[in-house]
Amino acid sequence: MVDRGPIGLGTNSALSNGVMSGPAERDRAGEYIRDTLIAGGGLNSAARVRLTAREAPSAFGRLRSVGVPLKERGARRTVVSPDPSVIPGVTLMRMLADHVRSLDGVHVLPGFRVTDLLRRDGRACGVVGIDRGGEQVRIEAPAVILAAGGAGAVWRRHDNQKRIMGQGYALAARAGVALLDMEFVQFYPLVLADPGLPALIVYPPFSREARLTDASGADILARHGLANVNDAILKKRDFFSALLFEETRSGGVFLDLRGVPGEAWHSHPLAIFRRLRFLFRERPVAVAPAVHFMMGGVRAAETGETELAGLFACGEILWGLHGANRLGGNALTECIVSGALAGRFAAERALSRAGTPSRGRKAEPAPVSGAAGNAPDWREILGDLRDAAWTGAGVVRSEGSMRGALSALDGIEERLGRLAPQSAAERVALYDLRAGALTLRAVLQAGIGRQESRGSFLRSDYPAQDDSLWRKNSCLRYDAEGGGFTVSYLPVEDV
Repeated sequence: MVDRGPIGLGTNSALSNGVMSGPAERDRAGEYIRDTLIAGGGLNSAARVRLTAREAPSAFGRLRSVGVPLKERGARRTVVSPDPSVIPGVTLMRMLADHVRSLDGVHVLPGFRVTDLLRRDGRACGVVGIDRGGEQVRIEAPAVILAAGGAGAVWRRHDNQKRIMGQGYALAARAGVALLDMEFVQFYPLVLADPGLPALIVYPPFSREARLTDASGADILARHGLANVNDAILKKRDFFSALLFEETRSGGVFLDLRGVPGEAWHSHPLAIFRRLRFLFRERPVAVAPAVHFMMGGVRAAETGETELAGLFACGEILWGLHGANRLGGNALTECIVSGALAGRFAAERALSRAGTPSRGRKAEPAPVSGAAGNAPDWREILGDLRDAAWTGAGVVRSEGSMRGALSALDGIEERLGRLAPQSAAERVALYDLRAGALTLRAVLQAGIGRQESRGSFLRSDYPAQDDSLWRKNSCLRYDAEGGGFTVSYLPVEDV
């Protein structure tokens, strides 16, 4: 098991609220399936939704069996942190990481940055990457599982870990694996936006005494007739994010917690805010939507195996469950269900083939021509990439904004081509920037072709959903010679 940082803690799961949607029993899956399909706007893989509903009860049980404290409430389970000031996702990932380290036969390799997939005879057979010491290393294995997360850090405003920039999508696309529905990017409506504060999401449940106001102090929720904010956060993030995005353009949105009782600050979720250097109980704090989750990704069988034999995938990088918009709580459910399936069947595949994972053989880094870049070059290019993503693939898009971002992306990629990394850290930085640029290109190309608004994908020039023409999944294949994608749109399979 390799990870760019400490096992588990560099993931978006560690930043989560620890909420999991799904039926407690297999025979009570109907409501969960319905809610997931409704949220997905008609583009979900119905087979993937049913699979998740079927496997969720045993996945929840597996978490409990390793000591994860889960509180059940209706169709959702929540990880309970012993310390309410600790994000529940941190509690979850620490416990799972400890369990992994206790297992016999599992070798953990933190600080390893994968830069390429090894392929032989049409199969995935390992990875190439840079280890903690800065050496380029080959790891050969009978099966590979991609669990690289999404790409939120490509955008200027996001609530993801800062290094999650679409590396998994880039690995898959360059290996010839198709990417589906990449235009669908979910924004979380309430993320801290005051200068000096981290981009931390305002976790539900939303206190009854809390208010959302505009710059004049007027109540935004009352103006728009929103009585149940928690329901909007969980089930209507696309609508709520668009509403708050327009409000921010008119002067800003502020979360006023001054009326919240004192005892609430000692419980989750407000206890988390007590660690931040901001006087939440004395003045409102600015909030705004930010990129949260990628609905698109690679297609896989129930086993988790992709179209490239030997390559499995799980978690956010996997396509199918969410459709055009993710139901709140389905991110972790997807991780624990698809992770268990991919792990089981990849292990079976590996055991059925000769050879075991081997590492330690140095691999010479591919020569990079160009001029050496200094630190400002890298930071400036990253800033320009994030600006292009935010302006071209933000909450509301148009053909003009997307094509403008594509033009900016051409310039960014041309600048990246002139850089010659002089150290292992710079090689990783260049790889991450190229992965982010490739992922953004996929998002933009798929978006330009979709002439409608649906779920999290909103266009000002095509504001209506059009089921007669666009109830289709986008499918992108990378053209290594041309540097772009070929895009097609496939009818949704309802079976």
